[in-house]
Amino acid sequence: MKLRHNIFVSWAMIAAVSLCHATPAVAQDKLFKFEITPYTAYRIGGQIDEQKGNGQFELNESAALGIMLDVGVNPNGQWELLYARQDTEAATQGFFVNDPQFDLDVEYFHLGGTYLFDGDNTRPFVVVTLGLSHFDPQLAGLDSENYFSASIGGGLQLNASKRIGVRIEGRVFTTFVDNDSNIFCSSTGGAGACLIQVEGSTITQWEARAGLVFRF
Repeated sequence: MKLRHNIFVSWAMIAAVSLCHATPAVAQDKLFKFEITPYTAYRIGGQIDEQKGNGQFELNESAALGIMLDVGVNPNGQWELLYARQDTEAATQGFFVNDPQFDLDVEYFHLGGTYLFDGDNTRPFVVVTLGLSHFDPQLAGLDSENYFSASIGGGLQLNASKRIGVRIEGRVFTTFVDNDSNIFCSSTGGAGACLIQVEGSTITQWEARAGLVFRF
């Protein structure tokens, strides 16, 4: 809880400083072609249920990090390349004695597009991306899993007409998992055992993020 509080306080401070320094924009001689945005975030959600039985994995909420590369194609449109990573824990229920937790790394590799609404120093935007999600359990002998995923989000770009700005955003990631599929399997010793057979078809996570935008 203390980490979450510190992250949101940092975002608020970034936004306040940016707004205080915002000045009326003048017309740009040319549009910025590229934007690079490293960001910090807080991510919640993500649950996997066992099909036969009462077993369940629930991803703990935690901080996340990432970076975005946006390439402008017109005054309102950008292509976006995204990498996002969360080092978290999966809380187990109904699988083991005492319901232990194990470390789990969650990564997203996405490509998509951003639409920026008209504005000077402040520009609202929406974004949609598609790509790959990678779940890597840090438990000896278990294989990682890759799935198709998508995201949708929106937010504000502050100091949008300057070389350095701030991006504040909320985003939802949805991972598509085949119903009845087996996940977190072990290939050690040729046994081929799997930890869970999935019930349901999606894993959803919500993320609030803020980052510095470098334009050139």
